Amino acid sequence: PDQVALGPQSGFPCCHLPCTPDGTIYSYFLSLWDSLVSSNMWRRHIGQVVASSACQSCRCRGFTGALGHRGPRRASLGGGSDPAMHRIRRAGNLINVSASRLEEFLKAELSYMGKGSYSIITLEQILQHRAPEDLGQLAVLIQRELPLRFATRVRQIEDSTPEWREIPELVELHGTILTSFKRLRLVEVSPSCLEPFTEVVRDVQQRHMRNLVPMVAKAAQTLKNRQVMDDVDLNAWVGKFMNSRLGSVMLLKHYQALLTDPDKNHIGIVDLRCDPAQVCRNAIEHVRTNFGRPNLNVNLQVADQNIEFSFIAGVLFNMVVEVLLNGVRATEAAAAVASTSSAGNAPGAIDIQVCANPNQVAIGISDKGGGIPHILQERIWEYMFSTSAPHAAGDGLPSLQTHPDEHRADVTEPGMGLPLCRLYAQYLGGSFNLMTMPGVGTDAYIYLNRIDAGDATKVPAS
Repeated sequence: PDQVALGPQSGFPCCHLPCTPDGTIYSYFLSLWDSLVSSNMWRRHIGQVVASSACQSCRCRGFTGALGHRGPRRASLGGGSDPAMHRIRRAGNLINVSASRLEEFLKAELSYMGKGSYSIITLEQILQHRAPEDLGQLAVLIQRELPLRFATRVRQIEDSTPEWREIPELVELHGTILTSFKRLRLVEVSPSCLEPFTEVVRDVQQRHMRNLVPMVAKAAQTLKNRQVMDDVDLNAWVGKFMNSRLGSVMLLKHYQALLTDPDKNHIGIVDLRCDPAQVCRNAIEHVRTNFGRPNLNVNLQVADQNIEFSFIAGVLFNMVVEVLLNGVRATEAAAAVASTSSAGNAPGAIDIQVCANPNQVAIGISDKGGGIPHILQERIWEYMFSTSAPHAAGDGLPSLQTHPDEHRADVTEPGMGLPLCRLYAQYLGGSFNLMTMPGVGTDAYIYLNRIDAGDATKVPAS
């Protein structure tokens, strides 16, 4: 149990390092290996490493005794007689690695990845994988890109304050992201059998879709309350999480969408016939039903009943819900103030207009809630800043925060909505802006570019 057999047929946990065209292993593992060996942590376990030898299949130079041939090598969790041991699969062979040693390697890998950088995952990259037969390539992309982001966010938490382990909100957030990192690094990607990887994707998506945004918000609020960061640093801290999360969520959703039977109107998460007017109707009904506003007064005007475009309908839905909720808060508060001088004032109506041209679709949402004070207008795009104060007991205003969690979208988290709406719009090539009239109300404008996604049967050029 204390030894790991090495040699041309042995494997090594968590290594899936590609080769450069000349066959040289990327410096990533060389640096990691140097740090492990120089620390004396592995010498008594690893033994002799066969260096400066060439792998016949991929011409890797050096460290082939530990790496074996190029390709994914993953820890197969469980299945052994000793629950403290993990089996490492390599070319059909299994070797045992103790859980403690595997954990040490993962920590070293996490530390190295957390110091690196990563590129933005664009929608164009995601849409290169258009059909169920592309799931294998998409799985490789997910396993390559997401751990880099998770490792960077773990390091961000650890660097936020030396006392981060004493802050429960940071510990919880740290544990959530670390769990996702480990699960993705330890699962094997096999194009012929994607079920284990798909299970991990579902687990990671559920954890990050439902829990991450409120967890980040709670952690940020604690950092603010403890005066660990000022407003500028806190906005940047949250922004890094949200920017990193956006591409990751898009990838995970697209993978899940490709698992279902495709139809001619969808390419993964992209709806080729997204109807913005219908999305607005769904958002209105959602707020009425799930936020306790059955009498919500909304006037929807559509310039052309046949507007359709390629877009991610779920993103648009969340944006419209967020703006509607802001309008509800503002109009209800304005009505409550007006009722003190004249009885029977009902909240004013919210107006929605939908129009389009060959390049863009535009949605305007207007309320008569009195507008945003001038001194606050520059801060509305900051994370963790909100213009709405909590309702006081007995003020007659039903809370928008007392609905079931399953009806919350990312953007409806207090202090997160407007900057997230802008982030989503910009990521998809559009824009999100506000215009406010003091004492009158606020107009929100969503401009969305049509996504050139082709059709579900179109094969992208190689």
